[in-house]
Parts: sequence; C-alpha cells; structure tokens
Amino acid sequence: MKTVSDYMAEALRNLGVTHSFGIIGKSICPVVLKMVDYGIEFIPGRHESSSGFEAAGYALKTGKLGVAFGTSGPGGTNLLTAAAHAKANNLPVLFITGHQSIKELGIPQCQDSSAYLADLADMFRPATLYSKLVERGDHFGTIFNHAISIALSGQRGPVHLCIPFDVQTEVLEECRIVIPKREHLVSAGNLERVLSAINESSHPLIIAGKGVNRSGAHEELLQLAETFNIPVVTSPGGKGAIAWDHPLYHGPIGVGGCKHGEDLLNRSDVFIVLGSRLSDMTICNLKAENHPKTLIQFDVDPTFVGKILTSETIAVSGDLRDNLAFYLQNFDSAAIKKHETETDVHYAEELPVLPKLSLASVMDTLSDLIPYNNTIFVDDGSHGFNAAKWYKVKKPGSVVFDAYFACMGNSIGMAIGAKVASPEETILCITGDGCFMMLGTEINTAVCKDIPVIFIVVNNMQLDMALKGMEKTTGRIDGTIFEVPMDAVKFAESLGATGYRCETLEQFTSAIHAAVASNRVAVIELLTDRTEVPPTAHRTLNLN
Repeated sequence: MKTVSDYMAEALRNLGVTHSFGIIGKSICPVVLKMVDYGIEFIPGRHESSSGFEAAGYALKTGKLGVAFGTSGPGGTNLLTAAAHAKANNLPVLFITGHQSIKELGIPQCQDSSAYLADLADMFRPATLYSKLVERGDHFGTIFNHAISIALSGQRGPVHLCIPFDVQTEVLEECRIVIPKREHLVSAGNLERVLSAINESSHPLIIAGKGVNRSGAHEELLQLAETFNIPVVTSPGGKGAIAWDHPLYHGPIGVGGCKHGEDLLNRSDVFIVLGSRLSDMTICNLKAENHPKTLIQFDVDPTFVGKILTSETIAVSGDLRDNLAFYLQNFDSAAIKKHETETDVHYAEELPVLPKLSLASVMDTLSDLIPYNNTIFVDDGSHGFNAAKWYKVKKPGSVVFDAYFACMGNSIGMAIGAKVASPEETILCITGDGCFMMLGTEINTAVCKDIPVIFIVVNNMQLDMALKGMEKTTGRIDGTIFEVPMDAVKFAESLGATGYRCETLEQFTSAIHAAVASNRVAVIELLTDRTEVPPTAHRTLNLN
C-alpha cells in the first residue's frame, strides 16, 4: 500500500524530474522526503522565492516540469512571486505547499494556510494556470492528473497544489496517474492569408519575441526570414532569438533598442510577430500613426493578440515552433515573393566614453570572453537593458531576460536551476546590487551543492534604472541611493564563493577568464560608472 506522497513522488520521477527546490518544514515533510526516497534530489534554498525561480530555470532548460515547494503559511506566500514569474514566461512549474491536517481545520495553528488566515489555494489562482487544495486522498489522482496536464500542455505554465499533512500520509489502495504526452497543435486555417499578407507587403518586418526562445524556434525563425528575405528585430525578451551578426538581423527594439531598429519599426507595413505580447517595453517608440496595415501575430496565449495595435490582425495560435514548421512546410514555394531588403546593416551605436568602467563596454565584449556553449540569465534593471542593447549573442537561445513581469532577483535562482539541469554549459547570471541584496544569499545554495554559476554583480551603489527615470521625469531621486553600499566580494566570500572586484575592463577580462577556468561558484563585482545613462530614457512617465 502506498501513500499519496508515494504516488506523487513516483509520478514526478516518471515524468523525468530529477531535482526539486524549496525550503522544508513540518507541513510539507512527507512529500519532500518521499521525493528523496524515489531518487529526486532536493536542493534546499535560502528563500522560497529563489527556490521557485530555480525550479523555473530547471523547467526552462529541460523542457520538463520544474518542482518547487514551501511549507504552509509564509512558506507558501513567499513562492507567489516566482509563480507569477513562471506564468508570465510560460514555464511549467509545479508549486507544492503544505497545509495543516484537514482533521484539525478550524483550530488556530502556526503558519495557517486555511481560509481562516492565508488561503494559499485561493492566493495562487491568479498567479498560476490552476490552483487547488487537495482535501482528500481519494481526490488526489484526479487533481494531480489535471494539474500536470495543464502545466505541460497548451500555453504551458505553473500550477499549484496545497496538500494537507494528513492527506500526504493517507494510504490509498490505488491511484492512477496519467503521464501527459506532448501534442502538436497548429493553427492551419490562416495559411493562405499569412502568405498573401507577406507577399503583398512592401516592407515586412519580423519581430522576434520571447516566444522564439521559449519554444526553441530559432531555426524556424531563420528559415522564415531567409525564405522571404525579411529583416528581423528583437524585443527585449527576444534577445538572443538570432545571432547578432546574421545578415538579416537589424538589431533590438523597445527599451534597450537601437535607432536603426526603431526606424524600421516605424516604416514597416506588415509586422510578423513571433511570440511577443507587444508590451510597452517593446513598442514604446512605435508612433500611433505608424501602426502597420497588417499584423500577423503568432502567440500561444491569445490574451493580447490583436488588441494592442490598430492593425488588421491575422492570429496564429498554438506552439510557435510547431506553427512555423507547419507553415514553412506548406507554403506554396512557387508563390513565395523574395523581398528586397538591406542586409549586413550596421545597427550598433557608439559606445559611451566614461571616466570609469562602462557597463555598455562590458556587455559589448562579454561574448568574446566566454565559451560558446553558454546561457546568460539577465536580471531586471539598467544592467538588463544594457545587455539587451550591447551584448553580442553568438549562440541563439542563450539569453534569458524577462522584461515583462520583471521581478528583481529572478535570474539568480534561474541560473542555479539551469546549471542543475545543464551542468555541461557555462551558466552566467548578470544582476545588479539592488537585486543581489534581495536574493543574493542564494549563492550559498550554489556553493553548498557545488553548482558552479558565475554571478556578475553590477554595483553602482544605487537603484540605477529607478534613479535615472525618476530624475528625468520628476527631478527627484528619493529612495534610490544606497547610503552604505554593499561589498559584493566580501558578501560572496562570506557565503563560500570566490570573489573578484573589477574597476577596469582589463580587470573584468582577467576575472571572467579565471572564473570560467575555476569551475567554482564565482561572484564578479563590477564597480561601474554611476553616471552612465542606461538605454531606457525614452520610456518616460508623466506624474502631473
């Protein structure tokens, strides 16, 4: 006879889950210990939010289910930010939280997860695709099957189960778990409309968004661009969808974009949008009078499709890679029009010249200093948009940057989870001092479990993006200066990592080579010029 925890652990192992992430506590002990018994390694975090990000990084790298857990009450609420981040990024993560025993419901208890205090099942509903309290053991199989099916099918994303202590230990005679199989769902009906719209356009433009990286549609993107000879630009989250030196790449757009790409955006008559919501971070420089005649929007999530621009919209729903493969295979080759397009454009702009270390210059040279087989997780802030503008991507799909939900500190955990999933890769995290002071203790998780991630911490002693934006729009900088700045090297060393302090580009070059060669957890602190203007100035806010 097996318990609910046995069935869950066995099912997760059969799904290919090799690691789980979280912080243990009484109410979640039964299921966590069973996972260990069934061969799923437990990576204990230093904060539940970081553990959730680690599970997301693991899911992103493996394409499988990530698993994160927290105990009841605050252990669960600490996971909420990571759950919303996973939802915004279509990452299949199972969040499991504890709960007091059902038979003790109504009795005041420490870390209450019930409707009497912090109803976790209710709290997680808007932050996930599905959230449910499992009230009885004989309900577990049906609920679990439904949850993993939602997580791994369709638009993919996080789900949450809140499981009381006594339900976890309940013995079941049988429990049928159905392992979902991936379905290839394509939107075939608009094939001819898409082909006609592209052929009839005079200046089509491909906007490659985050969906290209999430679905792994890099080859399909190139085939589409080369088949019709169409220029490609990338949204902030689409950074890395195409190599920086491909002849048809015309640079980044939006916050962190380049002037050439923005000019192209404003004179194109057809947008072919691949996996982008077209948020303010992407189309902030698109003038209302320059909305294209036609919008062809490929997106797994229909929420915003056709609702942002005034263009006539052709919607293509479903998995981006599956749809592109289908469309490319079924286009009538005799009907394809090759467009006249400028290639090998020099979209890059002049690097700033500053008295102290320029972050732009670091981003411009970084890809030449690290192995080709790498993935870089970029945190939110000025450093993120500097990377979007200046980093030269050599390996398509090697940059992960969320400029949409944009939670500070997410890349620290994501990099750790990704390294667990892909130990042969060089994994780097680019973060800032503000992000690092939030969740930087997670490097101790990496040290304790020998997960050799390289953390690059941009230390300008301020919340730089907030400071520069507030200063421009309000003339004030309240709450943006760290009066006692952090010493990232001392902090890293206190947690067991190797630290490098860099005030020049030469020192950074030496440090990155040493960090890669050491194959240990390393923190490279960049003392950058505080006056450097981030490439975010055109996104302003009127507070009048």
